[in-house]
Amino acid sequence: MAAPPAAPPEWLAPALMAWADRGLGARLAALYQRLPPTTCARQGYCCGLLPPLAPVEMLAWLAGESQAVLVERSAHLADLVEHFLMNAAQRRPCPWAAPGACARYEGRFLACRAYGLWSPQAYAQRRQEALEASRAVARAWAGLGVELPTEVLEAGPGYCRHVRLCSDGEKIPRGDLALSGLEEELAQMAQELDCANELIGLGGDLSYLAARLALGPQACLVAKVRMTRDLLAGRETEAQELLARCREQARAWALAWPGVAP
Repeated sequence: MAAPPAAPPEWLAPALMAWADRGLGARLAALYQRLPPTTCARQGYCCGLLPPLAPVEMLAWLAGESQAVLVERSAHLADLVEHFLMNAAQRRPCPWAAPGACARYEGRFLACRAYGLWSPQAYAQRRQEALEASRAVARAWAGLGVELPTEVLEAGPGYCRHVRLCSDGEKIPRGDLALSGLEEELAQMAQELDCANELIGLGGDLSYLAARLALGPQACLVAKVRMTRDLLAGRETEAQELLARCREQARAWALAWPGVAP
């Protein structure tokens, strides 16, 4: 039997109200529009990992799920919880990765939209920073007596030279400074929210947010450690039983999703 769904955090309902009252959805869409439209011959290559999200993008996801039909909301939440529980033991693609495409292309996040627009030098630096962060994660797990597989500690997709600007995007700036400026604007938007610290503390990991909501802040971490140890020790039956219970709990939380953003 799965545990009862976790109670919604106190910040969630006010955050959804602030999202609507302050027009953050329209502001986020306008910011995305300042990026040049692109095309790529290797569609889906950049979907190798769940991208890091700005806090406002996490809130955008929450607002969108509040309006989603139950069957979709349940599936999305359960898939993200599964991603969180298993991604320390297995390298997993973005939950929205589809064959040769993105299952939420129109609603994709800034990191996805900017992929291929950074200069090779800037992207290499960002990738190195991500690699160093992975090493810090590995050290934390080592403190728990768990050695993570090398594959899960590798940085995200390499630089892509196949991204091309669409003809109507040639006049839109795409330099590193412009992209950094958009990231800074997203960060500033988060500071308008009372829940800013709650979202910033997630480190850009949307799957962590989903797991905290569905399982609870402490229970999700306990489940992740147990799942990781079971998978790395080859205890597949135990891992699958735990996963099934957590997915059921995520679906129950989706059913009782608190509040609906206008």
